[in-house]
Amino acid sequence: MRPVNFIKVLAILSISTEMSLVMAQNVTFSINTQAERKTISPLIYGFNAYADGYGRTGWDAHGGKANLDSLNLTSRRLGGNNMTSYNWENGVSNSGADWCHSSNAGVTYATGAGEPSTTNGLAYYAPGAGIKAFHDQSLALGTFSLLQLPAAGKLPKDIVNLYPPSTCKGYDLWQSTAGPSNVDVSRWLDIVNDKPTAAGSLSLAPSLSDNVVYIDEEINFLVKKYGKASSTKGVKGYELDNEPDLWHVWPSSQGAGTHENLYPKLTTISDVMQKNLALAKTVKRMDSSAQTFGPALSGYLGLFSLWAVWDGSQSHQPADWNQYYAEPYLSKNTGDRYRYNGMTFANVYLDTMRKASASAGKRLLDAFSFHYYSQASYDPANRVQAARSLWDSSYVEPSWITQGGNGFTDGRGLEILPKLKQSIADFYPGTKLAVTEYDFGGRDDVSGAIAQADALGAFGQQGVHLATYFGDVEAYIAAGFKIFRNYDGNKSVFPEVSVKAVSTNNGNGTVYAAVSAAAPDTVHLIAINRLSTPLNASLQIAHPVALNSVQAWGVDASSQAVTMRAGLSAIKQNQFSYTLPAWSVMHFVVKP
Repeated sequence: MRPVNFIKVLAILSISTEMSLVMAQNVTFSINTQAERKTISPLIYGFNAYADGYGRTGWDAHGGKANLDSLNLTSRRLGGNNMTSYNWENGVSNSGADWCHSSNAGVTYATGAGEPSTTNGLAYYAPGAGIKAFHDQSLALGTFSLLQLPAAGKLPKDIVNLYPPSTCKGYDLWQSTAGPSNVDVSRWLDIVNDKPTAAGSLSLAPSLSDNVVYIDEEINFLVKKYGKASSTKGVKGYELDNEPDLWHVWPSSQGAGTHENLYPKLTTISDVMQKNLALAKTVKRMDSSAQTFGPALSGYLGLFSLWAVWDGSQSHQPADWNQYYAEPYLSKNTGDRYRYNGMTFANVYLDTMRKASASAGKRLLDAFSFHYYSQASYDPANRVQAARSLWDSSYVEPSWITQGGNGFTDGRGLEILPKLKQSIADFYPGTKLAVTEYDFGGRDDVSGAIAQADALGAFGQQGVHLATYFGDVEAYIAAGFKIFRNYDGNKSVFPEVSVKAVSTNNGNGTVYAAVSAAAPDTVHLIAINRLSTPLNASLQIAHPVALNSVQAWGVDASSQAVTMRAGLSAIKQNQFSYTLPAWSVMHFVVKP
């Protein structure tokens, strides 16, 4: 879930954006369909299932089932801060710092499982009602389900107040929802990953009075109902909790983390690793065919040192940080301090998982997951450039991360996906990469469509395994998805084989290209104009066959809809030109 704002964004002039506006409004896009060919994972076109700012539930959370069908998306995640405390036995979860540390029915209600019972004691919902509603919707949409499991250590026992006051002042101090660090521990239950034999067999109707929640029992509930991940209807993936870098951290002016009551001690690297490893082993024991994702870090500082705390002048680290802030995690003994752009904890996590997997005789981590909320998308002019930090080494975003002297990239591009792929290659080869939350903003502004399309293009080109947007997939965000997944209204899609596509000026415009095994002669291009003025684009395609037909669909500031475009020039020797509208995304389909 979008983290509590621990980060003080520095207001730095966006020189690169300003320069692009005064340069010549021309660009050349060069495509070679036989070079840099790689399969695009279908799971990058996903979203978080109950992320919504309007209190809507179920199918309505993203504009209704018809809207979700029209988006033609491929994966869904049920995750976030509330899922860290989701009690599958009766549907209660705790909001932590997001909402008064209230124990409520937020997750279960938001999945569309209905109102909680107020007359049946602790049995507010039937066991697994929320996760069942979530996965049933995934099956109806034909999407991959990624379900977050709890690891932090405590879960709420009951609902205290469904509707806390609008202000949290005093609420979390006197209400008995207070966590283990306060007086009333009776309202909290222990997490136990593996149910001991002495406690009996795994039950589909777990006890609500034993003060324990068994995670293997939760997985067993899903396996019994839907089958294992390898089956047609099984839950395919499990995430090892959420944003441990924000569970409980060094106290800043904006708090001490999301779950400082649920998790009363300051987090350490060793404790987070132990909890992730233990949960991963349970998942693989219960369903060896299921994919595991972790650690779902909240952002760059979590990748840097686990704690996502920056006070404007320095970051703060866990008590055991110094034993990990060393080689090989700093540079793989190369002496290049920018080999990973400072994302040291990512290396620690991957290496620890690799060693534990070797000892266990099986892979315990399938995908390294993290969250990405850009620190450089605070206005439209910056937002149209911001997704370049995912992939473009030449783009130095105007943020505290790249500012010289802060000890991170020191004036270099963030280049987060290539750097994390380097981490994987060095410390746990074969691990996939997943972005399980991200949002660049701009839902009601065309800059949002540009950032969204750029992110999707980068995820495909950079080999990301799964990506799930966090927010309402509506308006210009929906357009950013549809340009890839339903550009013509008939669910036609950007194909599955990425090919080489290069721009002469990524600050002005960027291009992504792909072909399909089913129709290898047809070439699809996604062209982005980042400028607030039209951009004259020359498109040059190296392709084994002659191309003589082109159609185009696009979105720009004139409308949130993706529409078919006219005014295309003739193709000569596999080349054509087109003037991209100001701040726009175009999908060209080029055929023999």
